Amino acid sequence: MSVAIVFSGQGNQHPLMLPWLREDERLHQMRSILGVDDWRAALSDSAWSRVNAHAQVLLTATGLAAWAQLQLAMRAASIEAGAVAGYSVGELAACAAADVFSADEAISLARDRAAFMDAASAREAGGLSGITGIDARTLDALLNGTRVSVAIRNGEDTVVAGGPLDALDMLEAAAAARGARCTRLAVSVASHTPLMREAAEAFGIALSALPLKAPSRPLFDSGANRVWRADEARWGLARQIAATVRWDEVMDQLAARGPCCVLEIGGGQALARLWQQRHPAIPARSADEFRTLDGVLTWIARCAG
Repeated sequence: MSVAIVFSGQGNQHPLMLPWLREDERLHQMRSILGVDDWRAALSDSAWSRVNAHAQVLLTATGLAAWAQLQLAMRAASIEAGAVAGYSVGELAACAAADVFSADEAISLARDRAAFMDAASAREAGGLSGITGIDARTLDALLNGTRVSVAIRNGEDTVVAGGPLDALDMLEAAAAARGARCTRLAVSVASHTPLMREAAEAFGIALSALPLKAPSRPLFDSGANRVWRADEARWGLARQIAATVRWDEVMDQLAARGPCCVLEIGGGQALARLWQQRHPAIPARSADEFRTLDGVLTWIARCAG
């Protein structure tokens, strides 16, 4: 049996994340792009950590550094990563983990992706809100006629909605009146909504100049409900910037492959918790929970039996 690897999106990065992570060339590249000597100290400044251009580069680089170090340990223990997927910007790390492009290219693409999204957001400010406790039909009725849309669907009653700030305020009030819980996310762009169309188009042009390889392991697309081929990865990475991420479907597809466990790589434990709610029979943990790399490997080996 093999482990499924999922790479986190932004929003849960923190200065103590991935405590077992060693310095390597990916982190060196990240520090150079971000202009910081100590990335953990930089993350201690919550205002700095919320900046789109900082978070996307940092999460891609730390995710791929963690993946490289974990993969060496897994190979030594004869444990295979059977499939990979990424949540939002995590798709860049997932593509690199599947050898569609290199880690260096993924980190550079994260910088470009953030810049295009920030440029689109500068034309009209937007945001995201996590909404739970309201069924899809009721929420869709509330969204009808507004400029807010579902950015990420994590489950039947768990979504992230995005749009212009004033429209998002009105939606949150209407949803709360129907018993929903709304949490405004610490991001400054309405990712995965039509407000990001220009960013998606610009990123697609940037990707068109990059030669992509066929994935070396199953790589799940978060929007089109299938495993990517190389040509699909190019338009898929661009499309998801302005289209709904169907993480609920990604989880179901990964579960259908029968992994022994699911490991989230990134800051926080959001994806591991979502997995446990949807597929409790398959263990899920976040690499962020472990103090040492050996701890991560021991847990995976125990799951693999």
